[in-house]
Amino acid sequence: MTAVETLLSVFDVRVEPFAICDVRGGQRLHLEGTDHVTLHYALGGSGVIAVGNNHRFSFAPGAVIIVPRGLTQEIGDNLGRAAGPGSNDRNDIPCRTLPEGMRWLRAGIGDPNVVMACGRIQATYGAETGVFDLLREPIVEQFPAAHPVHAVFQTLLTELSEPRLGTKALAEGLMKQCLILVLRRLAERQDPRLPWLTALADPRLDAAVQAILSHPEHIRGIEDLAELAGMCRSTFCAHFRQAFGRSPHGFLSENRLRRAARFLETTELPVKAIANRTGYRSRSNFSRAFKALYGIDPNAYRQKISQMSNSGAGADHLIQTGSAPLARVSRLRLDSR
Repeated sequence: MTAVETLLSVFDVRVEPFAICDVRGGQRLHLEGTDHVTLHYALGGSGVIAVGNNHRFSFAPGAVIIVPRGLTQEIGDNLGRAAGPGSNDRNDIPCRTLPEGMRWLRAGIGDPNVVMACGRIQATYGAETGVFDLLREPIVEQFPAAHPVHAVFQTLLTELSEPRLGTKALAEGLMKQCLILVLRRLAERQDPRLPWLTALADPRLDAAVQAILSHPEHIRGIEDLAELAGMCRSTFCAHFRQAFGRSPHGFLSENRLRRAARFLETTELPVKAIANRTGYRSRSNFSRAFKALYGIDPNAYRQKISQMSNSGAGADHLIQTGSAPLARVSRLRLDSR
């Protein structure tokens, strides 16, 4: 198994409430930049999305658009007359996800020209490392009608429109499938917008990252990783930081502690034994590092997980439904208009 395969098998996805954005009659929907990555899925109609000050893309039904954190966005059927993101045009309609759950946001009158599912996502392959942390420009992927990503998205939106037991867990699993299909396509053509994805095509860096992900307890220090990569320490650290946006030491520590958290959640091993199994020679050093990352010490973390399990809290935080138009979500299909 390659490091990319291992990363994709362990990365976590969190899905914020989605909005269905419906653009009619030449209007535009405006979305402010947030601290989250934004994902759009084109359900119907062809349009244009303008992102930040420098990016403008056309899309058709079936497009998946991933926008980095902090960038404003405008969606419309024709932005040719627009002054660009941030304009004061009176036709700008705010598009936003609402804390109560999914909403149908409509701009204009008449038949829909563009219908998008818009939401915020968090995708991480460690407690602090985001899949899209180094993304600086939008990803726009146009999938053909027969591609499996469409069935996954339709199931996701239907599930979110009528929350039931298990909706949160199921929605996050479905979104993970969607993102893997996008990442697979980027990897196949060696797209440079996600540096870690292309960097791991280098077997030298792949070997070091695979060691971190599979057996972090066996790594004594950065020199071990550099040796696995066949590089000197400084060259290895430079390559790693360029790919992941952080030091190999930070990435190694995070994966050790992530593994420790799983031991605390799923076993009754003493804290000292868990420290040894995750590469820490000292229980006190392990406890300090764990608290720095998770905010509480290992014993308190185990107790909190046990209490949540016993009470059922955290098993499913169901997304609350919104207004009546949500019933239409389950009946939406790709529309080539």
